[in-house]
Amino acid sequence: MKAAVLKSAEYLEIEEVPVPRIEENEMLIRMLACGTCLSEYPDWKKGESTGRILGHEPVGIVEKTGSGIRKFKPGDRVTGLFKNCFAEYAVSTEDLALAVPECLTDEEAIGEPWSCLVSGAQRTDVKIGDTAAVVGCGYMGLGFMQLLRLKGAARIIAVDVRKESLKLAKDFGADEVYLPDELPDRYIVDEWNDEMFIRGVDVAAEVTGGAAGLELAGKMVRPHGVLSVVGFHQSGGRREIDMKLWNWKAITVINAHERRNMMQMEFMRQALTMFENRKIDVKPMMTHEYPLEEINTAFREMKEKPEGYIKGYVRIGK
Repeated sequence: MKAAVLKSAEYLEIEEVPVPRIEENEMLIRMLACGTCLSEYPDWKKGESTGRILGHEPVGIVEKTGSGIRKFKPGDRVTGLFKNCFAEYAVSTEDLALAVPECLTDEEAIGEPWSCLVSGAQRTDVKIGDTAAVVGCGYMGLGFMQLLRLKGAARIIAVDVRKESLKLAKDFGADEVYLPDELPDRYIVDEWNDEMFIRGVDVAAEVTGGAAGLELAGKMVRPHGVLSVVGFHQSGGRREIDMKLWNWKAITVINAHERRNMMQMEFMRQALTMFENRKIDVKPMMTHEYPLEEINTAFREMKEKPEGYIKGYVRIGK
């Protein structure tokens, strides 16, 4: 089978490798599509752990099942938490796969990022009528914004460094959009004064994965408000926080991540149900498709973000 194998910095090579063998509790999945994710960008950029097959946002067709598989049969289309998916075939256990509703296209059915987003939204205390800020309006930020609205946020403030991202945020329902240095004073609470209790937002969600975004979100949340850290902070060095600011504002800080596979699978199921019933519109966010042979371009553009880019995915099979 063809697979994109990490060979060196910024280089995945398409080569022939053996089709994986499955155990009795496993399924062989013929891959259809796999999303690109910034969490894998550092691996590609640095070329560390060469010989790996990346890819963890899959959609595929069950090709073969082990004797212990009960829920799936060959021909079923699935998404899930299985990995090594930038290849023609991947392997999954039954508990890490979900059936894809027939009404969804392959790219709409990519479930893994939404297991993270729904988890974060479930953990974030948003009340009906709240004003919420989303700092970072890429794919994850735009998705989280939709979930906040579903949870009852009455007003959503979108902040990003890209004007194009702010236009997209407006298209996806943001009430106000700002570049960071254009934020009105009413949305910043970073010092003790007479206006501290009438400024800021009820909920600030940081979805940048960067130090600057985290700092800004911490300034935007009002006293006794909620700061939800949705961004992926596993790369780019340590983060410094203004604990003095957070402490005197008495904010609630949520680490909006889930690491239990079964909980992630349940959140993914909830996301697919919302897609199927058109409560969340995913398709306009899937903007850039790449063939497997152009996977290095897919990784490069994931960071460079060409015009109109929200989310990229690699098309592997039909």
